[in-house]
Amino acid sequence: MKQQLLNMILLTLLFTITGCKQNRKNSLETFNREVYIPEYAKGFKISGAEHTQSTLIEIFNPWQGAQDVAMTYFISRDNEQAPDGFTGQVIKAGAKRIVCMSSSYIAMLDVIGEVDRVAGVSGIQYISNPYILAHKNTIPDMGAEMNYERLVALKPDVVLLYGIGDAQTGITEKLKELSIPYLYMGEYVEESPLGKAEWMVVLSEITDCREKGISIFQEIPKRYHALKALTDTISHRPTVMFNTPWNDSWVMPSTKSYMSQLVTDAGADYIYKDNDTNSSVTIGLETAYALIQKADYWINVGSVATLAELKAVNPKFADAKAVQHSTVYNNNQRMTPAGGNDFWESSVVRPDIVLRDLIQIFHPELLSDSLYYYQHLE
Repeated sequence: MKQQLLNMILLTLLFTITGCKQNRKNSLETFNREVYIPEYAKGFKISGAEHTQSTLIEIFNPWQGAQDVAMTYFISRDNEQAPDGFTGQVIKAGAKRIVCMSSSYIAMLDVIGEVDRVAGVSGIQYISNPYILAHKNTIPDMGAEMNYERLVALKPDVVLLYGIGDAQTGITEKLKELSIPYLYMGEYVEESPLGKAEWMVVLSEITDCREKGISIFQEIPKRYHALKALTDTISHRPTVMFNTPWNDSWVMPSTKSYMSQLVTDAGADYIYKDNDTNSSVTIGLETAYALIQKADYWINVGSVATLAELKAVNPKFADAKAVQHSTVYNNNQRMTPAGGNDFWESSVVRPDIVLRDLIQIFHPELLSDSLYYYQHLE
């Protein structure tokens, strides 16, 4: 009897100690252990604390034009509580029901083998991912403006938001009111193509498969740098023009943008040098017309699939050097029936494939592969 009583006391103490450990709170200052510091991305880092399985994901400036914007997310494990003084979002590790408000997040989950965790999407008719298409009758569409009634019924573990600044405030306030965790993704503002892909590590952290995500990501730079090495010693770098006008506005990326970096790594030269900010800018149409008359190549030209369609957009396009020399290429080879473009979905985690396409375009003597995202306009 005494032995049974002693065993009960020891068991009670064990449960008490375990419970204290699980509910123990750290201070924010103790989360100073580097769990993952990105090599290419600038917009996030992951930190931990001693004797704690939970982590903090810090996200910086997740939309164009953002300055000194910082967000912190507590990824809870083992029933650990958020540290004292923490006011951000708490997300339970191992999130199984994830709502993706951008198709690029679907591509990230897919590449780390966790796409079956997608519980809701935005614009399902424009999505290319095979898993989503195969389950389009059971995966609800939240819509561009967020259908909250549908969202509540889903009971998601987290909503992945596309950062567009103050315009999202209404959504985040509503999600807080509904007690639905959310996380801002900022991969689209990364200047490095590899930095954009590295955001898959953020999703591997919240799905509790960190090592798997890191391992998969680390293979991408190897393939990318092997391709880039092909152009390191080339002597001729052709000039490249981007885009077409939209409502009389011609938007040009920064010289620091990921597309400019891809063009450079592919052995070419982005023709517009006057924008070195952290966002795209609008240029005058006359300036753009002057550029297309000089550029050796013209890429990413909207939705057109032939030179005839391009010239129909504007008769002045017929004078473009690339049109006359048949060196116009568009990134719309992989389209959905509804008009969705897989380039803006899966290329975020396949920068090496984009680079291979561009090398094939600018320096066909270096590669003989068929194009994957791009097509030649004839």
